[in-house]
Amino acid sequence: MFRSLIFGACLIGVITGLLLTAVQSVGVTPTLLAAEQFESSEAPAEVAHTHHNHTHGEGESADHHHDPDVWAPEEGTERWLYTALSNVLAAIGFSAIMLVVMNQLYVRGRLRLTPAHGLFVGACSYLVVFVAPAIGLPPEIPGTASPALMSRQLWWVFAVLSVAIGLGVLFLARRWKKVLAFPLLVLPYGFVPVHTGPLFENPDATVVASLMALHSDFIWISAITNLFFWLSVGLLCALILQRSYKTSQIGNEQAPA
Repeated sequence: MFRSLIFGACLIGVITGLLLTAVQSVGVTPTLLAAEQFESSEAPAEVAHTHHNHTHGEGESADHHHDPDVWAPEEGTERWLYTALSNVLAAIGFSAIMLVVMNQLYVRGRLRLTPAHGLFVGACSYLVVFVAPAIGLPPEIPGTASPALMSRQLWWVFAVLSVAIGLGVLFLARRWKKVLAFPLLVLPYGFVPVHTGPLFENPDATVVASLMALHSDFIWISAITNLFFWLSVGLLCALILQRSYKTSQIGNEQAPA
């Protein structure tokens, strides 16, 4: 079963990672590129050495340092390939975790390996990994003024773990113990790292208005893209596990006594 889980995670990761990259190229990437155009249009003498912290739509935090000596992938095919590679590797990791969790729930009789249950687990994962952190720290476009990177990363990890445990207690605990889930679900929002000041520091009001519109669009585009990704992972995990158990059962029946 271990080999099946590893192979399944790699297969699902490649499929969903490439699908995610294709979907991102339609909405997420054009929005990021549009925001970067505003960022690069600022006065080079004043902005070339300014350090901007921002969070991309897929939950990754990135530090943009406008230094000509810093390597970055070229626009076009090279950027697409690096994006696809990072998406595939991340999808393999997420798929491996989901396969292990779903397999353990199935073994303990708490989950059936059906497409509907796979979609349900995918939806729960979407709530944990994207929605819960986004409530406190929404996805950001380049040029957004943000709290310190370390505080955002630590809060993101804590929010994901707290909400994951909370949902686990809510769905798996029995009777009155389910009540224990609610403090865990709301705990991260008591100390969200915040930035004091304007969201965009560009002095041009027209540019700020355009960036605000891009920022709003980016949140919704990221939400829809992530929902598609997690539902795909959940569905494929259920199908892969279902097939693995059927194959194993057939092999046991055909084995000589």
